[in-house]
Amino acid sequence: MKQTPAQAAMGWGQSRSEPTRPVRVRLRDVIPPLAAVVVLTLAHLAFGAVQPIAALPLSAMFTIIAIAAIFAAGPRHITIGMLGGAGAIAVFGVTGLAGPLYRSAPQLAVLFAAGALWSIGYVASRHRRALDIAWTAQMWGAIIYCAWMFTLNVSAIPSGVNAITEAFETPANASVLFGLFAIVGMSKILQIIKRMDADALARSRMIEELLRNGLAPILLVGLSFTCLMIVGSRPGILLTLAVLVALSWWDMLAIATREHRGILMRLAAIVAPFAAVGLAVWGVSLAWIRDETIAPGLGGSDIMPNVQRLQAYMSVWMESPAIGHGLGSIGAEGDKTMTLFNAKAMLAPGEAHNVFVTWLVEAGVVGIALLVLAIATMYANIFVSLRSRSTPRTLPRLAIAAGALMLLHGTTDSSLDLPSAVWLFALILGAACGVASGRQVEPRDNEKEREA
Repeated sequence: MKQTPAQAAMGWGQSRSEPTRPVRVRLRDVIPPLAAVVVLTLAHLAFGAVQPIAALPLSAMFTIIAIAAIFAAGPRHITIGMLGGAGAIAVFGVTGLAGPLYRSAPQLAVLFAAGALWSIGYVASRHRRALDIAWTAQMWGAIIYCAWMFTLNVSAIPSGVNAITEAFETPANASVLFGLFAIVGMSKILQIIKRMDADALARSRMIEELLRNGLAPILLVGLSFTCLMIVGSRPGILLTLAVLVALSWWDMLAIATREHRGILMRLAAIVAPFAAVGLAVWGVSLAWIRDETIAPGLGGSDIMPNVQRLQAYMSVWMESPAIGHGLGSIGAEGDKTMTLFNAKAMLAPGEAHNVFVTWLVEAGVVGIALLVLAIATMYANIFVSLRSRSTPRTLPRLAIAAGALMLLHGTTDSSLDLPSAVWLFALILGAACGVASGRQVEPRDNEKEREA
C-alpha cells in the first residue's frame, strides 16, 4: 500500500520484525564522548567548576579529549568553525583584548573548553549509535549528580541548611543546571513516545516500553525537577516549566492534531504555546521585580535592584564601549560605581544578573557581537536543517530548547557564570550542529529514527 509522506516520516507501514543492517561501533568513536561525559559529571560535582582551581584543569582535560576525538575521526571532520573559534579565543587572549591573563585566564579556559565540548559533540554525531551511548551515559551521570545533591540535602535537614542552595553562588545558577537536566530528560521521553505512537502500540505495551527504554530520562526529569523545587527559585521553576511545555508542544504537535485525537488533546495543542509564553513572561517579570539574592529590610530602595545594577554597569560600559574592560573585570568595575544608594544591590551575589550586560562590560560591543554571531550562525543551520525530512528531530529541538532556557535566564541572571552548565549546553549544541550538517556516516535503520 502506498504511504503518504506523513506516514513515511513517522515510520508507518514498517514491521518491527524487518531486519536492519547492523552498525559496528568502534571504541575510538565511543571513548572520547564517554570521557567527556565523565569529566563533565566531575565538573558538576566540583560545584560547577566556578573556582579557577577546578575550571583550569577541567578545561585542559576537555581540550585533550577534543583533540583525541578529532584525531580518531580524521582531519576531514575538522570544520572552519572549530579552527576559527579556537583561533579567535587564542588571539583574544594573546593580544591582551581579553584583559590581563592573571584575571582573564579562567574565563578564557572555560570558553576554550566550551569550544572543545562543541567539537566533541559535533564529531560524535557522525555515528548515531556512538552518540546514543554517550547521551545515555550523560543522562546517568546527571542522575548520579542529582541523586547525590538530593542525598546531601536530606542529610542536612536536621541542621536547617539547604545543601543544594549552598552549593551554588545564586539560586539562578542551580536553576539553570537542573533546568538543562530536565530538558534533556524530557527530550528523550518525547522521542520514545513518538516511536511508540509510530508503532501503534497498545496502551499496556506503551507503559512497558516506556519503563524499559525510558527509565533513565524519567528518573532524570523527576530528580532534576525535585532538586529545582528544593532550591525554591520561583523564576527558575517558571522558566523551566515554560521551556518544557514549549518543547512538549512542538515535539508532539503532529501527534496531538491528528483527526482521531480527542477534544482534550486538541485543546491542549492550542493552549500549550500560550501557556509556555505566559510562564516565560511570568518568570522573567518575577525575576526583575523580586531579586532572590537580596533580603528585604535595611539598605533597600524604591528602585528595583536589577535597575540599579543596570544603571551602574551601563555607566561602566560607556568608559570602554568597543572592547570592554576585559574578561573577569565585572566585579572590580562594579565596585568602582558602588555608592551608599546602590550598595545592597551591587554587593548581592551574581554581579550584573544579566549575561548581555556582563559581556558588554567585559568584552564590549565587539565581543558580544562575535558571540551572538557565532551562536546565531549555529542556530540558523539547525533551523534550516529541520526543513528536511531526513534530519533527525530530537537533538536539534533539544538544542533550541536549551538555548531558549539559557536566553531566558540570561535576561534575568548571569546564566554563563556556571562553567559546567555552559559546557553541557556546548555539548548539546555541538551534537545538534553535527546532526544538522547531515555528516552521519552510518546507514539509517528506518524512517522512524529520522523523525525521532
